[in-house]
Amino acid sequence: MSQDMESKHRRYGLFGLAAVLIVVGTLATGFLPSTPFYQILSGGIIVAGFVVGYAGLGAFEFLE
Repeated sequence: MSQDMESKHRRYGLFGLAAVLIVVGTLATGFLPSTPFYQILSGGIIVAGFVVGYAGLGAFEFLE
């Protein structure tokens, strides 16, 4: 598989994971108890989804 095709698969995979994390975190705010711990946990899941999405865009430079 070529390098370009591999990066496209990685990008789509990260966007899919980001979408799943954001949706799960959003749904968790409604299903989990409204205590601060669970609301911070679900908010953290949403933030993690956005971080993964930005990583999929190549916004971060990682050490290789």
